[in-house]
Amino acid sequence: MRKNHYLLLLLSLFIISCSNDDDSNGSQVNNAIPLSTGNYWVYDVDVAGTTGRDSLYIANDTVINAITYKKFKTKDFPIGFYSIALNNNALRNVDGKILLSGGIDTGIPEIPVDLTVSDFVVFDPNAVTGSILSTFNGQNEQELEGFDVNISYALTAEAGDNYTSYSTPDGQSYNNVKAVQVKLSLKVAVTIPDVPIPFTILPTQDVLISTQYYANGIGMIHTVTDMQYELADTFGIELPLPQSFEEHQEEVLSVYNIQ
Repeated sequence: MRKNHYLLLLLSLFIISCSNDDDSNGSQVNNAIPLSTGNYWVYDVDVAGTTGRDSLYIANDTVINAITYKKFKTKDFPIGFYSIALNNNALRNVDGKILLSGGIDTGIPEIPVDLTVSDFVVFDPNAVTGSILSTFNGQNEQELEGFDVNISYALTAEAGDNYTSYSTPDGQSYNNVKAVQVKLSLKVAVTIPDVPIPFTILPTQDVLISTQYYANGIGMIHTVTDMQYELADTFGIELPLPQSFEEHQEEVLSVYNIQ
């Protein structure tokens, strides 16, 4: 399963089984993720044809910089992007906005990327479709099997459409649903021994696009995540990275408990 998480490091657009009743102004989601200790959500996950389940729950309160958040955990090691992103991280609700603090686990130890965010806005009930909710930019340097690697990244959350009615792939219908798109863009350069000029092996690309659908008073009901990248010509230099990667994931709410 580690291979299936590879592109989460080099961390949807495709709407599946949606209702045709798409109303960008007619539905309101004021309680995107009910934040009470003990709430849980179980998701059926399909990662490139391999199926499994993620169990995500609110474990306890946690205090960060004198502010109280809700700590999210998973029952077992998560396999879907959404559960991976929330696992061991903290959320709080500020006037309907959902803010995330913590380290986003990419699941790819080969090229660690520091995606530690503070109050990254993952949902805003009043955001207009297409507006940017939050951005997080940076770069870091790592050593990868003898290569010095420089990674530039941009993580963005964008408000999606509103739906008065939305159907998940398993046929379940939900009212008052709002989408959010999370996008990760990366640029990767390496310094080759005895060559002083860094060489860009991954030109700036959107390597991850994940669209999450939130039902009012319930939480995330469906996530579609597409991941892909294509390395530049390495001119015969062997790197510890596959030349290309492509993966499709879906997470669908199966069981939940809201207090």
